[in-house]
Amino acid sequence: MNKAITKLSRRNVVVGGGAAATVGAIALSPLGVPITREARELIATQPWARGMLSLASASYDQWIAQVGSVFALGGGTTMRLAGVRPFASQGSRPMRVARRSAFVAMFDVLGGQTVAGDLIYTASHPQYGPLQIFLSASADARTPGRVLAVFN
Repeated sequence: MNKAITKLSRRNVVVGGGAAATVGAIALSPLGVPITREARELIATQPWARGMLSLASASYDQWIAQVGSVFALGGGTTMRLAGVRPFASQGSRPMRVARRSAFVAMFDVLGGQTVAGDLIYTASHPQYGPLQIFLSASADARTPGRVLAVFN
């Protein structure tokens, strides 16, 4: 009976390390971003799996699907996602985000409460979980309880 003997050799280390480096390079390269986007979109379509994702790096379409969702800010403060609007922005997106373009998310603070603008908050979504979000007060006098978050 022949048994294959596996031993740690320089050759095995070099081959294994080269394979790991190649996979890592592809994952971190611009080629890895479309793969990441496709995988993210597949997971986002499954409500039970969304907890593995964060809205911090989500696409415009994933945010649009959450319009009407209520986010908890802590201390009993809640806000409802009122809408999402795309806007043109120059420059490239961060490598680890699924979005191809910038957008603004508009939230209405609920229960007559207020939220100070130009601060980072931890907002918690019931399916996606918590995310750090920079909120600015709306400049529109018609919506005094509205806060905005820009996602580039």
